[in-house]
Amino acid sequence: MNLTGNWQGFYEYGSGYDLPYFGQRVHIKASITDVNGSFTGEIVEDGSVFSVKLEATIKGFIEDGFISFVKKYPKRPIIVEHSTTINYESGSLEIEHEGIVDEQNNSIYGNWFIIETITDEFGTFENTSQGIWLLTKL
Repeated sequence: MNLTGNWQGFYEYGSGYDLPYFGQRVHIKASITDVNGSFTGEIVEDGSVFSVKLEATIKGFIEDGFISFVKKYPKRPIIVEHSTTINYESGSLEIEHEGIVDEQNNSIYGNWFIIETITDEFGTFENTSQGIWLLTKL
């Protein structure tokens, strides 16, 4: 399945997020260019208190029904604790996506995850946040 074209769908905040973010769905639109199974593109999010108001780039591949890509925001969105506010810091944020190419339903979907190494006054540890995503070709 060639992914070139316009897509719409959503991502959903999952484990690693507290309320009010946990379970919230953000609608997204993507434009993808696929050349022999390797692809690039852009994703924009519909405006809501839970969306990231930045255009993200994507880069990935499909192989034998499996899809993998990285979504990269040009700034680092940080959720303000116990609120619905997202601040933006310098640097970037990369989010790994893996999933399935569903040719019958003209869709791609799967899980996304962020693994960050955090150092605080208690030491260094890995923090994982994840959720689900779905895109359907228009």
